[in-house]
Amino acid sequence: MKKLYWIVLAGLFMGCAAGLSGFMEPAADDTMLIVGRAILEDNYYTEEIGVYKQDIEVAILGKTSEGKTLALWATTDENGYFAVANAPRGEYAVKGIRTLIGTGSLVTITNRLRLSTDVYMISSRPQVLFNGQYFPFEPVGRIASLQHNIFQLDRMSTTTNQVNYKFQFTLKDYKLLNGEILNDGPVENYFIEKYPESAWISQLEESSKTQRFKR
Repeated sequence: MKKLYWIVLAGLFMGCAAGLSGFMEPAADDTMLIVGRAILEDNYYTEEIGVYKQDIEVAILGKTSEGKTLALWATTDENGYFAVANAPRGEYAVKGIRTLIGTGSLVTITNRLRLSTDVYMISSRPQVLFNGQYFPFEPVGRIASLQHNIFQLDRMSTTTNQVNYKFQFTLKDYKLLNGEILNDGPVENYFIEKYPESAWISQLEESSKTQRFKR
């Protein structure tokens, strides 16, 4: 039942933005590859402890080099990683995430992305409004790495709607609520290891060595 509910919701809400989700080979010389990771931790927000990595919908806000605003969706794999291939040249940011938690509650988390001080909040509606002008990570060549993104809900979130959020270039001895310890390098390394024959490899390798963050 939960799976069917999820499929219906995905069909309702995915149509409002472009669906370029997935790792694919370059389709042209001027396209970009967006990569990142999203993990959601539930510390009794739903009266239980839970760690979610797979099938998280990631809303990505983009601004092309021509100034056009883009709305993109990606879906995480079993380890929380996501990719959008052949996106237009520009800047990109994680606008928010949406997924089922607990016994099947849909939670949508978004950020205004107007200032560096804006925080991620639980939204009262499942739809995501794609606006904002804050893009914290500078692309390196044709790679836009959105890094490791960890979202944390707790009991306080039920009243404040605020989400504890952190991003990391790498994860060293990071302990999740379920006791799992993460030791992971740059997000790019995951795709380098998974797709060693890809035409994106040289670009990913260069990006993994050059971490550009702007406040």
